[in-house]
Amino acid sequence: MEFDLHVHSRFSSDSTSDPKEIVAVARKMGLKGVAIVDHGSLDGGLIAMQYATDDFIVVPGVEVQTPLGDILGLFVHTPVEAEEPRRVIEEIKAQGGVAVLPHPYFGQFLKHPDVLKAFDAIEVCNGRHQYDGDKTLEESMMELEKIAEEYDLTPLGASDAHVYGEIGMASTIIPAETLQDLRAAILSGPTIVKHRGASKFRRLFL
Repeated sequence: MEFDLHVHSRFSSDSTSDPKEIVAVARKMGLKGVAIVDHGSLDGGLIAMQYATDDFIVVPGVEVQTPLGDILGLFVHTPVEAEEPRRVIEEIKAQGGVAVLPHPYFGQFLKHPDVLKAFDAIEVCNGRHQYDGDKTLEESMMELEKIAEEYDLTPLGASDAHVYGEIGMASTIIPAETLQDLRAAILSGPTIVKHRGASKFRRLFL
């Protein structure tokens, strides 16, 4: 099963994508599920859940800004109020959520191993933010996979899509048939990370 675990909807200030259409586009691509994780808002994911079916999973979530960088909370249904990174992770886990480090090179978490080890998973491939300096995509992924192994974090791939055309740019292959299966599979691993090349927006972030 292939999932895109980082997609933004119109409930993020930098996206206009409609939750219903996100699901439709993802289904047409052959994906089996998406996580909608808007900046500071749960609305997109919660709305999209009504379009989930027996063969398509929608994960509600949120992207939380902290002084060290962003944190994704997957499988969360209530707002995360904290701002301090450790407290954000604690709030996510307290409601049964999964704490994911997105686009690791665009933040400071890699310099804070004491916080890094508190995450459950890490994006080793992000569709928009794929590179560190002069490293190739493959070199960056290998480096992040080593970090994932060192800190016992599940490696994930996700598009970070802000427009429909970016959905599925990077994804994760996980054996899961239900929302509960998917959560358990992310926490336990293993996963296979897939990418379809660089987003046309990539250079705007370098």
